[in-house]
Amino acid sequence: MTTLIEQKTFLLDRDERVGDGSGRNNLLLMVLVMATCLAFPTSIFAHVALFPQTIEAGTRHASFYIRAPVEKEIPVVELGFEIDEQWIENGGDITFQDVPDWKLHVEMDAQDRLNKVYWTALEEGALPLTFQMIFMRVNVPSEPGVYPFKSWQKYTDGSVVWWNEPRGEEVSNPYPTVRVEQEPLFAGGPLQLGLTGAALLALGISLYCLITMKKLLASRVGP
Repeated sequence: MTTLIEQKTFLLDRDERVGDGSGRNNLLLMVLVMATCLAFPTSIFAHVALFPQTIEAGTRHASFYIRAPVEKEIPVVELGFEIDEQWIENGGDITFQDVPDWKLHVEMDAQDRLNKVYWTALEEGALPLTFQMIFMRVNVPSEPGVYPFKSWQKYTDGSVVWWNEPRGEEVSNPYPTVRVEQEPLFAGGPLQLGLTGAALLALGISLYCLITMKKLLASRVGP
């Protein structure tokens, strides 16, 4: 069985060969993932989820990953999720990692749009007390909103666990979601916002001084 570390190393090596800097981005993402896993209790990471869960509208080539814990005492041999049609209609797109020892399947809808993706194990699958982590490259829709990704896991006994319920306090099988937020008016961060505010303040003071000077000059040349 290919371990999680081997899967992540495969992706990192492949991206670094491309030479476009994506390998460095994936390394940073993996470090953040590992730090988060150590910092929070295991209960927070229960169930299938997509990360990041919040992102700005229109973001291009973002690094996402799906995390899927094995929640039974038998291996998972299939993992998949459905892609909300609004995600595609609003300009979203997803490309997927080629995971060793797992076969990628992609299904399209009647309009030849991405509809469903899933991986099936070529060997023993994901073992109990482990979790799968599969990376993706994502173009985020331009339209803000909360986009659902109904998911499922199939086990060696043939049972299928669906994660297809709207999220809520008493929901046992919530589906993963990604919240797409409108890009802020000042997208450059606090520094850019501070510089912009200072520039506007300086402009306002300059206009005030100019108007005041004109009034003073007008009063002096008047009768």
